[in-house]
Amino acid sequence: MYTLLPWGIDCLSAHPRVPWDTLWIRCGWWGMSMASVLIWVQPWLDARSREWLRLATVLVVPNLAIAVVVWRLGGVQSPLFAWFCAMPIVGVLMATGNMRAAVVGAVTSVLSALSVLVLSGQPLLSVAVWGLLVALAGVMAVQATHFYVQLQRARAQEEVNRRQAQEMLEATHRRAVEADQLAQVGRLVAGVAHEVNNPLAFIQANLHFLHEQLPRQGASLEEFVEVVRETQDGVVRIQQIVRDLTGLARGSLELGPGDLSACQLHILIVESMRLASLRLRKLAMVVEVPPEVPLVQADARRLVQVLLNLLLNAADALEEARVATPRVVLQVSTTPEWVRVVVEDNGPGFSPEHLTQLFTPFFTTKAQGKGTGLGLAVSRQYMESFGGLLSAENQPSGGARFILSLRPA
Repeated sequence: MYTLLPWGIDCLSAHPRVPWDTLWIRCGWWGMSMASVLIWVQPWLDARSREWLRLATVLVVPNLAIAVVVWRLGGVQSPLFAWFCAMPIVGVLMATGNMRAAVVGAVTSVLSALSVLVLSGQPLLSVAVWGLLVALAGVMAVQATHFYVQLQRARAQEEVNRRQAQEMLEATHRRAVEADQLAQVGRLVAGVAHEVNNPLAFIQANLHFLHEQLPRQGASLEEFVEVVRETQDGVVRIQQIVRDLTGLARGSLELGPGDLSACQLHILIVESMRLASLRLRKLAMVVEVPPEVPLVQADARRLVQVLLNLLLNAADALEEARVATPRVVLQVSTTPEWVRVVVEDNGPGFSPEHLTQLFTPFFTTKAQGKGTGLGLAVSRQYMESFGGLLSAENQPSGGARFILSLRPA
């Protein structure tokens, strides 16, 4: 079919004569193409030889065969002679991006066209004009191939640059993450030091008491037992703080199945006030707890830590604002679904921009070195681990208000 269809065109060009000679030429062309394919698959043929064989099969042999066919069909007078101007473009399409193929195709097209012109006995001017036209087509084909090759190189370089930029961006991001992690570790260390100061203070006071009272005769045994118990509780609280701050750095403060229990809220309130007593002695403390408060679902030690944080924050805010008559109010109320604890003070309250960031880790409104911004973040995660809520707002009359919502046990 690949031979008969082109030969049909030959017949139309040579009408009324039947060009049997061009049929044999095209059959020979087809036979050479098949032979080159058989040679191509031989394992002994190296890459360079395969390249030249491909050029000969795709460009050189077709140009020579077409030159003979055109010459046999009337030379310049044949409608097929104009095919020589298209041959370089066809060669470029068949070997896209191959500069060597473009040059070989252009040269063989020019030589084939000149051969037909000379064999047809055309005058020199006609040979020159047709030669220039075919040469111009060849130059255009070579130039197009050059532009295509440059475009492919530019795209390849752009891809390399993009990958390098992506790698640099990822490396920069990794360094930024590492730097942020190091900064968080530093803030975490500062936070641990800040948070453990509270239990350390009464541990130190208890140890000082033991040091002073042990040499005395007749000291109360119950008093010593109570001091030792408080000291042990302080050590356990320090361990819990360190463990929870580490969990905060990892993004998790999960409780085990045995950590939640039914807690008596009024006992935990008294405990938190006792631990904060040194900071609360300079202000008025008002506590309003109904007689019948249901047990709440929580971890007792952590809930004490939450209440202690809120009381100490209120004391710090009142001290910093230099309020004339500082006052902290702790109120408990109940609903069928919640037990609510409200801690409020008569300080300046929160600015709108600070109110939205209160529970963000490491955000603090305190002076440099006085706060790390971890207390409220940890407290909210404690409350959420109990199945409860912790929120903050400003009182209509002024001052800050924190609301703890706990589930009844």
